[in-house]
Amino acid sequence: MLKRTETVKGEPEGIGDLVHRLVEDAKAYARAEVGYLKAIGTEKANALKAPVILGLLAILFAHAAFLVLIATIFVGLASLMSDALAGVVTLVICLAAAGGLGYLAYAKATKGLEDAK
Repeated sequence: MLKRTETVKGEPEGIGDLVHRLVEDAKAYARAEVGYLKAIGTEKANALKAPVILGLLAILFAHAAFLVLIATIFVGLASLMSDALAGVVTLVICLAAAGGLGYLAYAKATKGLEDAK
């Protein structure tokens, strides 16, 4: 480690003094940059709090609406057939929709990966 040397009046600063000052200036600059980036990050996080909360609430209500749709399908089928059979048919409809969406996601993912090559 370089040690700071004292200079006599009138003499130019030594290499040790210059390197020490350079290191201290670099540390101060790095601290200022980190503080600046923290301030920007905090500001952006505070700006996004409300939209994220509202988005999560929207997802929650969309999920509730989906469950109501499933219940409506079940009730509609239950009026035409027995409850157990209506439950099985509703399950098959939901699994078919999930399988179709999963297949589409897989197909698009593989196509996207092939296009990225």
